[in-house]
Amino acid sequence: MKKQIRKLTEKEYDDFAILANGAYPGLNAEKWLAAHINVSPDENLHGVYASDKLVAGMRTFDFRMNFNGTEIAAGGVGMIAVDLLHKKERNAYQLMQYFLKEYDESGTNIVMLNPFKVTFYRKMGFGMGTKSYQFHMHPREFINFRAKEHLKELSIEDREKVRECYNRIYAITHGMTRRPNTERELGRPFQFGRVIGYIEDGNLKGYMVFSSEEEELHIHELFFETPLVMKEFSTFLHSQADQFSNVIINSNHDDIIHMVNSPESKETPMTDFPSNVEPKHIAHLGAGVMFRIINGQRFFKDLMEKGHRFGRETVSLKLSITDEFFPQNSSAIIIDVVKGTLKEVRNEGIYDVELKINVSEFSSLVMGAVNLRTLQKWGLSELSESSYVRTLTSLFSTDNLPVVTKAF
Repeated sequence: MKKQIRKLTEKEYDDFAILANGAYPGLNAEKWLAAHINVSPDENLHGVYASDKLVAGMRTFDFRMNFNGTEIAAGGVGMIAVDLLHKKERNAYQLMQYFLKEYDESGTNIVMLNPFKVTFYRKMGFGMGTKSYQFHMHPREFINFRAKEHLKELSIEDREKVRECYNRIYAITHGMTRRPNTERELGRPFQFGRVIGYIEDGNLKGYMVFSSEEEELHIHELFFETPLVMKEFSTFLHSQADQFSNVIINSNHDDIIHMVNSPESKETPMTDFPSNVEPKHIAHLGAGVMFRIINGQRFFKDLMEKGHRFGRETVSLKLSITDEFFPQNSSAIIIDVVKGTLKEVRNEGIYDVELKINVSEFSSLVMGAVNLRTLQKWGLSELSESSYVRTLTSLFSTDNLPVVTKAF
């Protein structure tokens, strides 16, 4: 059966909604998807057609990402759906091949997704990103700093200030994506519930989006520019102890455990530890966004042109990348770094050390989601000179693990 993969037109959005509803029960895509795509210039729908019938599809995203201080283009993919009668026909495989090719041809070097099954996407060259934590804490565990005079409930009229605050935090946070100036994105925080902001001298310096369900308070977004902002949010949460028994926070960071009295949840204690003391449960843990480099050579060249720095190291590194799913990305790249400045990207010549690595681990490495020492420990990379482990670990280190707050 001859198949065609292409971008969908507006009149085909309803067909995609039916397809997506079949793959994701409860999605109700027919109620919102078409209108959303029409007002979101950075999003598109693509489909696989067999005999003029839509049998599979996906939603793609054009992002601006903060790559450790340098803004780069990034692609995203989600809502991959296959008609029930057309499963096991390699439709998802063909969609992902098409997705990588489209973004490679557009000049984008990195893409990402939220995995429904990690092993499925690892086989396609996606590498693990930062883990996702979900904390369940009693409000009284948040410290009462006895200060919340700067907090104010925000309304939709404050949406531009909220977006500007978000984007200031984006500008200093590795992995985050920029929130564009569209009506849909401007209104996004207000769709989830109430929005509390920290305002000082007329400036919004942080905000929290939350909703409630019975005795639980769910925090959907939490951004703050200074510790003083977070102290007032902490006081606010502490004051909710008379109404709520649980505060639920999703985060790429586990460092919140250091600024509460106790991060202990009400979940069952962890068992089967070698000591007599059972560690207390503090968070659910899940796989976060996965990343993939789709053009390694251009990735480094673009960073070089933008003056991106790689620590303070000096080294000539040969990267031998294996990419079976997207073979045009399999290549040998030599990068010359002098005191952290990327001076040259080439294909041949002399070098100090060679690193042989699969594209999935390479993607995690350059994003700072894993370091080279760990990859070497588990046999996931091969180094020609083991004495360079420390240098290369430092070379690819990032100030923080990548943070992705955009739902897609």
